[in-house]
Amino acid sequence: MNNSANNKETILSLQDAKVHFKSGSGKNKLVVKAVDGVNFEIYKGEIFGLVGESGCGKTTTGRAMIRLNELTDGKIEFLGQSIVEGTETDYRNLKISKKKLIRAKSVDEKEAIKKEIAELKTEIDRKKKLNAKVDRNLMQNMQMIFQDPIASLDPRMTVKEIIAEGLRIMGEKNDEVITQKVNEMLKVVGLVPEHGNRYPHEFSGGQRQRIGIARALILNPKFLIADEPISALDVSIQAQIINLLNDLRADYDLTILFVAHDLSVVKYFSDRIGVMYFGHLVELAESDELFANPIHPYTKSLLSAVPLPDPRYEKRRTRIIYDAQQTHDYSKEQPMMHEIKPGHFVRANTEELDRYRSEL
Repeated sequence: MNNSANNKETILSLQDAKVHFKSGSGKNKLVVKAVDGVNFEIYKGEIFGLVGESGCGKTTTGRAMIRLNELTDGKIEFLGQSIVEGTETDYRNLKISKKKLIRAKSVDEKEAIKKEIAELKTEIDRKKKLNAKVDRNLMQNMQMIFQDPIASLDPRMTVKEIIAEGLRIMGEKNDEVITQKVNEMLKVVGLVPEHGNRYPHEFSGGQRQRIGIARALILNPKFLIADEPISALDVSIQAQIINLLNDLRADYDLTILFVAHDLSVVKYFSDRIGVMYFGHLVELAESDELFANPIHPYTKSLLSAVPLPDPRYEKRRTRIIYDAQQTHDYSKEQPMMHEIKPGHFVRANTEELDRYRSEL
């Protein structure tokens, strides 16, 4: 899934990204594959919607981008630079090479395997150094709005201190400059400078989310990760926050990853939509195309659950139940992402791909 055909500037890309959480050891070892081989690109100036049911890996994907979750394998590039690379495959190959070295008989074979081991160790060391170093000047261009507007704000800090924290971390020491920028951000998100002296508990949920947005914007980022920013808010407030983000996108030339499970909101707000299921990206297309021509059975299931304010439609609406084990047979061939139409990608094996194409 590259952007060579459309000549759009890629601001962030995930390449076979994996985030696995492990606990226990030996026979009791448990591996949760929260994100398992996800590939997509986000283009400059767009809003990319990432949708799926709870627990599918949406939030973990966003947190991996901003390095709150470490990448197990794969690679993430931001503004043309690699910011994190996983090492699981390298360690696995190193283990295999060491076993091969024990079984090797000829001198030439042993030397070749030793060279292979040395190269793998060098690559692992390179990735470890890359992952240990955080380029603050680069990463300040990526900020995150968190899902819970209560838990994400320190209750012991005033609003001014919360919003200004990023500036202070980046080295700004002039109090007048900090106050000016904080007051400006408060106005931008629909609050007033007087609110800066209050504490988070004195605000409503919608106001707290505005404070979170101001905190993210004060460093003038190029890329914003909005992790379900409206899910904890009343419906009437949700529209206000969506409209605010839309305005900020235009005013500040922002690129936004919008994580959500409400498809009706995502359709209104996003340029392209990626659908996640069980740690995998299963379908990716432009917003109108995805809603008009869903291909993957899981996408069809999600869309069938979207209610509409039309009693006649609701009376006829039939839910499509998705059961991955019954729907797919991947015993012979594992699925991959394929471009089934220009800009429209779906996760399928060869047999499924032929069937999907015949249904177009």
